Amino acid sequence: MSNVSFLIPCFNASAHLEPMLKSVLSNMEMDDDIIVVDDHSQDDSTARAKHILSQANVHHTVTTNPGKGACSARNHAFSLAQGELIQWLDADDILGPDKLAKQRQHLEAQSSELVVSPFASFIGTPEHGTINENRDWSSPPNPTPADWLASGQMTIPACWLGHRSVFEKAGKWDESLLVNQDGEYFARVLAAANRLRFEGTVHVHYRKGNAGSVSRFSAEKADSLFRSVESIHTTASSLKTSERMQQMVANKYQHAIYTAFPHCPEGAARAKAALKTLPKPTISNPNAVSTLSKGISFLLGWKSLTRLRMLKTQFRAA
Repeated sequence: MSNVSFLIPCFNASAHLEPMLKSVLSNMEMDDDIIVVDDHSQDDSTARAKHILSQANVHHTVTTNPGKGACSARNHAFSLAQGELIQWLDADDILGPDKLAKQRQHLEAQSSELVVSPFASFIGTPEHGTINENRDWSSPPNPTPADWLASGQMTIPACWLGHRSVFEKAGKWDESLLVNQDGEYFARVLAAANRLRFEGTVHVHYRKGNAGSVSRFSAEKADSLFRSVESIHTTASSLKTSERMQQMVANKYQHAIYTAFPHCPEGAARAKAALKTLPKPTISNPNAVSTLSKGISFLLGWKSLTRLRMLKTQFRAA
């Protein structure tokens, strides 16, 4: 059976390390290894990870990121990995029972395959804080990588398992991005894979925090968001072209325009230019959720709604 390297970036996650690492230990086989890269935490994350793993008596490495940032930590973890299979995992997420056992069954024969499973969001603990988000996880058993990318299905890094050759071909995580790093990276991973399997009988628990306020969406993050979508567009264009794929790209550009406003007008201009070559977006303003916000957006326009939300947040913070 192919061995797995569990690659875990960590930043100020001491409070979440025990349940996360317990879930990893319950999924491990004898030859697997765990690599925790601490990204200059200000808490006792490094000491806590070392304590838990030394007591478990498993192959492991706990080290400090020579660079800075989650993408840098992931790249460093991958450089230390020895496993034939790669499991990415954030320090506050939790693997479900038998996640690795079920997924490994799909990967023994193929060296360029990926397997993906669903995730369930939670706040607090998975046992008592699961959030019903009504996600549609219906999928054919053998979707192509292009099919999955075109679907626009958002999946966190921990849901995947794949041969290291796929991730080597995809290249490194983009350390210049501040947002949407996983979406940009796994688009390239999908393009690097020959086959994809969906394993719906197991899942991952995704710890969901409070969403960032629009007032904290900076020009730098806006630029990163537009660049990440442009990279996804390039990756999607390298795969089988379809109306569905083009629609996915159009929707991502439009979502970035809604999300990044009023920051980075240069990026917004590039997005609008790209949209002229794509189908009309089919998404609505993600900021217009309530009846009131939808009414404001309809009467005053979505830009006015965003400005009002920013003013409201600034007033509360004052």
